[in-house]
Amino acid sequence: MDQLSFLDSPDNHISQNSIQSTEGLWGCDYGSGYFHCFNGRYLRLKPEQFALLGFANDFDTIVIENAHMQAKQRSLAQVFTLQQLESIADTAALRNIDIRLWFHSQTPKWRAILDMGDKSDEVDARTIYRIAQQRGIDDLQYFRPRASLPPRIQWAHQQIEDMNDILNAARIDYEANKCPAVAVFNRDARSRSLQAAWTINGTYSPICRDINNFFLGIDAFRQGLSLWAALISWDGTPRIYNGQQPGVKFIMNELLRQRPNHFRGGVARSNLMYWGFRNNAIKHLGLRINGKIDKRLHELTPSQHQKWLQYRQRYRKAMVATLHAMKHYINGQMMV
Repeated sequence: MDQLSFLDSPDNHISQNSIQSTEGLWGCDYGSGYFHCFNGRYLRLKPEQFALLGFANDFDTIVIENAHMQAKQRSLAQVFTLQQLESIADTAALRNIDIRLWFHSQTPKWRAILDMGDKSDEVDARTIYRIAQQRGIDDLQYFRPRASLPPRIQWAHQQIEDMNDILNAARIDYEANKCPAVAVFNRDARSRSLQAAWTINGTYSPICRDINNFFLGIDAFRQGLSLWAALISWDGTPRIYNGQQPGVKFIMNELLRQRPNHFRGGVARSNLMYWGFRNNAIKHLGLRINGKIDKRLHELTPSQHQKWLQYRQRYRKAMVATLHAMKHYINGQMMV
């Protein structure tokens, strides 16, 4: 099926801080029971071999997908226990080996961008190596094993499950208003939030036009409700953590997963970035011809890609402004 992968990701550019020498750089992936490592030569290692880091020299840099360096739970992508991960971190520290974590959700897109061919474990290791060469590693997460997620992140994961319930209920017309959060959105919140946006930004401002078109207009129900669900629980009350409503920045990063590591982003992220942004961007760039999309994201010309980045920035700005308007309505009228 023809489609553009219009999901947010690290920008496709060569960083000014890209690694200049790749002699000590390794790209690594895990699959089929082995770690696959590449630095100009390809190695296939058993997990216990990889854990010793014997394949790398002191002061080398290892770049590996985030998912494979998380403590083992249920996912087959998680190979090591917390104690094993801590041992790997200790070995790396003693030998001054820098381990960085790549955004695992972005590997397929970059495989296409770099024209690496069909997927395989070896190809993905080579792809990660090439990614680190081209874009640098300065913004990649450091490998620091931990026993559990911080409480606020555990709370966020629980909220995403509740948000999924709200948004799944809203897909069925005759079930939707059985959810108090959806009923409030349909009855008052959509129109009152738009009025709040007019008050905050000016009725005829460009940002209000975007708020209406992207999130609060008649044709943007799915996207608007996705933002609303990040603020309001199933029972129609505001989401509260430690006695306070979460801020918009936290909502964007942790509940709506507007960041590269958006694993398990939930229904809201899918509604916003696939059904919302992607379709709007395709129309904005004029990429649908005779009902089909004629280019994938990595096939865009430089000018088209720049236009796409600017449109994504505009979409996110409207997302933030809509959340502020909704909070204005919640705190000014719902909480009275």
